[in-house]
Amino acid sequence: MAPVPAPPKHQVPFTARLIGVGIMLVTLVGSGIFIWQATYAAGLRGSYGEFTVSQCSTRTVGYRSHGKHRTREEVECQGEFTADGGKGDDPNARLEPASSHPTGSKISVTQTGSASTLPSHQFSYVEANAWNAGLMFTFAFGMLIGTALGAFATVSGYTGTRSRVPFGTAWRSTAGGATRPVLFALAGVGALGVVVSLLLALAL
Repeated sequence: MAPVPAPPKHQVPFTARLIGVGIMLVTLVGSGIFIWQATYAAGLRGSYGEFTVSQCSTRTVGYRSHGKHRTREEVECQGEFTADGGKGDDPNARLEPASSHPTGSKISVTQTGSASTLPSHQFSYVEANAWNAGLMFTFAFGMLIGTALGAFATVSGYTGTRSRVPFGTAWRSTAGGATRPVLFALAGVGALGVVVSLLLALAL
């Protein structure tokens, strides 16, 4: 039986490689940050305790996206942190949740970092519950899918609908060798992790 001919080679644009590497770096760093936060949300690290809400306020934060100036609202709650065991209490604690909480609410949180390394000598706090931890792990694994896409762009030159390299050409260029198995494995781990994290967050 005649061997299958290797797919034709094509020139991968430098900008495509640059975009692909950038996507990989951003998604890997983002995944690491979410995993770091998830370990606190799961109570695996930090000082566990209770946050009593005194008041919550909404502020508007500006940022740039796709070359345009945009704004979003962020909620910050002030209150008192009481650590389990009575050590590490913080009467001027601040929590930045995704939603507001009524005054007097008691929330399970984990104290992260060190007061000496944060502005105004304040600790940071993460809500410690299965749902929050599950969401953070979901985002972390979802980032791995983005890493796989970045790797595909790096090796094939395909960067989207306006890419100089057509998708068909890019996909055929990955035939043979370890490229496709690595891409599928990376994306598969990410997709499986997303599903498992969401299921655990809903079940626990």
